[in-house]
Amino acid sequence: MIRSFISIDIPDELKKEVKALQELFRKCDADVRWTRPEAMHLTLKFLGNVEEKQVEEIKTILKEIALQTPLINIKLNGAGVFPNQKAPRVLWVGIIEKDGILDNLQKRMDAELLKIGFEKEKRDFKPHLTLGRIRSQKGKERLVKLLEDAKDKEFGVFTATDIKLMKSELRPEGSVYTELARFGFKRTEEKM
Repeated sequence: MIRSFISIDIPDELKKEVKALQELFRKCDADVRWTRPEAMHLTLKFLGNVEEKQVEEIKTILKEIALQTPLINIKLNGAGVFPNQKAPRVLWVGIIEKDGILDNLQKRMDAELLKIGFEKEKRDFKPHLTLGRIRSQKGKERLVKLLEDAKDKEFGVFTATDIKLMKSELRPEGSVYTELARFGFKRTEEKM
């Protein structure tokens, strides 16, 4: 079995911007298990444990979907928590995509992967980067105050050009991700 997910990479220069915010949040001494900046990504779908024989089916589906998906302009904007500020569990940076391509991509993946036995997401798709997972209420008030200052912060924009099928190995030092496959989005030809 391979623990896996589908994601979009975030450019290193934007990860540096997000890391700076993470460093600011660390100063409030909240009880948070921080995401390593190099491991930050936009998860489109968590697949869980996948049998090796299913991997080729998944790749075929993702290749077809990617070829029909245009490049996606994504903005990293704002910070917040799930589910709410009274009982925060996940600290995140928001993702904005105005054309609806990202939402359509995620819904299409959900529908196609359902056909080969993967359950649809139960929650609404809320694209984000996970900064950390809050383990206790320690430092919560200071963290919430810092969040207020970062709720509208802009981190930058980038163009997503592909999706990745990733393997996730849980280790004591944190999850280790390995790329299994990458599928490029449809490129539109420039007119002369």
